[in-house]
Amino acid sequence: MKPFTFRLDKILDYRGYLMKRAQIDLSVARNECKRIEEQIENLSQKKVATAAECLDEGVKGIDVARYQIYQAFLQGLDDGLKSAHINLTEGEKKVMAKKAVLKKKSIKKKALEMLKEMQHKKYKETSIRAEQKTLDEIVLIGREVKI
Repeated sequence: MKPFTFRLDKILDYRGYLMKRAQIDLSVARNECKRIEEQIENLSQKKVATAAECLDEGVKGIDVARYQIYQAFLQGLDDGLKSAHINLTEGEKKVMAKKAVLKKKSIKKKALEMLKEMQHKKYKETSIRAEQKTLDEIVLIGREVKI
């Protein structure tokens, strides 16, 4: 009997490739979110440090021009934080979309793998039956020759 071959092996390999690409895309999106989170953390720390510095100088006595510079800088940090939060929510949406794509791709690949397993099992059963039939015929022929 011929060895088992799955006619859709190339498609299964391609679906595996697509699944790996989806995994890579998901990890890229997650890394982008982590980078944005780090950026938010850095901006927050800068804001706290600058606000503390402004407060210290305010206690010592600060001129109006320098105070306005501090306020403009703090406003810029606030704007940066807002845009980073917006980017983070967009990045999280991208991550969710990439997860959904990965799930679809893995389901498609798993379906083909299950089909392959079912066909392999059917092939094994058929080959066992054919082998048993051959052995039965050999036994019958042996008995007929003895008679």
